[in-house]
Amino acid sequence: MSQSYLDIARQGRNSWWRYLLGILVIVFLWLIVGGFVALIFATILITIPLAQSGLAPEALQPQLQEQLQVFLKTPSVGAYVTFNIPSIFFGLGIFLVVTLLHRRPFRTLISVDGSVNFKRLFRGFFVWLLISLIPVALDYLLNPQNYVFSFNPGQWFLLLPLALILTPIQTSTEEFFFRGYLLQGLALITKQPFVLILVSSLLFAIPHFANPEMQRGAVWLALSYFSCAVFFALITLKDNRLDLALGIHAANNLRCLFFNTRDSVLPVPAIWMVNDPGDPRLDLGFFLVQSAIFYYIFFGRRTIKE
Repeated sequence: MSQSYLDIARQGRNSWWRYLLGILVIVFLWLIVGGFVALIFATILITIPLAQSGLAPEALQPQLQEQLQVFLKTPSVGAYVTFNIPSIFFGLGIFLVVTLLHRRPFRTLISVDGSVNFKRLFRGFFVWLLISLIPVALDYLLNPQNYVFSFNPGQWFLLLPLALILTPIQTSTEEFFFRGYLLQGLALITKQPFVLILVSSLLFAIPHFANPEMQRGAVWLALSYFSCAVFFALITLKDNRLDLALGIHAANNLRCLFFNTRDSVLPVPAIWMVNDPGDPRLDLGFFLVQSAIFYYIFFGRRTIKE
């Protein structure tokens, strides 16, 4: 009988205290170290023009605090990079913990044999990108007044290569941690899929509750984040590997290059800005339909074979 994705956690050293220490190390590097470096980066970007303005040193500090708040809320390449810096340390933490603390290959977070099925990853990416952009395109045709063409070539073409690097890092680190490290680690306690999906999805959703989008409707947005995590965990267990979830998550977040909302947690200078993000209940409904379509394409009839 072939080994399952959940059995990978039995490789290497898997004592409970290693998982507890590992989680603490990962979260520390992600939120504390990564957050501190991001703050320094943003401060440098803001300080340079303020210093060039000729402000007296005593007037610089209050201006700096005020400008920092504005900077983090204003779509720009600098703000986008700032918000993605913690993900680099997030990924570093996961890599160090898996390889040094658990003494197993890092790529076992992706598959049993440590391989990466790039064909499946990219198919998942493009299929999800297509079916998720269709309702946005239809809404654009029906409600063009809700979309503001904000394309800035200078910013967007600088943003594009950075986004193609940083967004996959951000989404992949979340997948490595929540659908890889945690899901596999929880399987050492129970093999019940319902429990594994429920717990790992709750843990994924909780950090997202601080996102500004929650103001649209906390309950429905919370359900959306939770549903997203459930779907990622479900296809990971169904596919017995992480490739599809890696592709879908990257496609989902890269949509902000084209359409973004003013209350988005990522201040991206997209091509179109959406004035009214709409009813979160409808967004949840669309997501569930898109998820069902994707699941059917890849698993319903087994039409896509690798």
